Amino acid sequence: MVDKSTIDPGSIDDGRVENEGMRRRFAAQAIIDKLLRQQGAHPRRTRLARFLGRSPLGGNALGWYRGAQGELAVGALLAQLPPEWAVFHGLPVGVNGWDIDHVVVGPCGVVTINTKQHRRAGVRVIGENVIVGDRAVPYLEHAAFEGERIDTLLHAYLDFTVPIHPVLAFVGPKGVVRMGPENSVTVLDAADLVSWLTALPRVLTPLERFQVIALLDDPASWAETVPVGTGDGLMERFTVLDNQMRSARLQRLVLAPLEVVVGLGVSAYLAANLGIVLVGAFSGSGR
Repeated sequence: MVDKSTIDPGSIDDGRVENEGMRRRFAAQAIIDKLLRQQGAHPRRTRLARFLGRSPLGGNALGWYRGAQGELAVGALLAQLPPEWAVFHGLPVGVNGWDIDHVVVGPCGVVTINTKQHRRAGVRVIGENVIVGDRAVPYLEHAAFEGERIDTLLHAYLDFTVPIHPVLAFVGPKGVVRMGPENSVTVLDAADLVSWLTALPRVLTPLERFQVIALLDDPASWAETVPVGTGDGLMERFTVLDNQMRSARLQRLVLAPLEVVVGLGVSAYLAANLGIVLVGAFSGSGR
């Protein structure tokens, strides 16, 4: 754990530490690793499947793929924060492989971010309930748990109070509407995330910020069973898969008009032949 007696205040002009430890993780690293492991056991598409624009994803991988897209999108937004902010991705909670998508440390304190991608879906927050489209989802409970986990960690090792702001960020929703009383979790469109973060009240000193960053960056603060690594090659392999998904989608769009033409041709052929059969049948019955 971080030893406060070794902190040099002169080394924290911008509140950041070197990019070591847990900060080496990139956005969506954990979920991309799971996705690629599953894809490794999935057979490659045939030439015909590629021509028809079939998805390269296997099994239940689509949910992981969309989740990775959402985390990468939020990661790109968080990269726009000023230098005094520190951003962590995929911090392991140690409960059945659960990790926190993003944790941000800034002048406001600590912000835990649970990312969900539901493009073009309406999101309603009614008290303690979140409804995506017509389906109720347990996202608020999950986001609150992540904030509590970080709060417990900081209370155990720091002698000052750090404000915790749990956030549920939706990527690409049709809209986010809050109805009823406020709760401890802020729910917003990810597009508004950076402006919301930078508008929060400044409460931490640079030294306090550094202590929080150092604690979160220490691998010993987290689940021992989860290795800390740079994920070398993961992003490159995901990019290949992402390009395959985009190519398949484009191929389906190209083939769509052809499918309509073929469908109309088949319908016309069947109608014409059915007419001949019916005429023949009626002609035969009149003999």
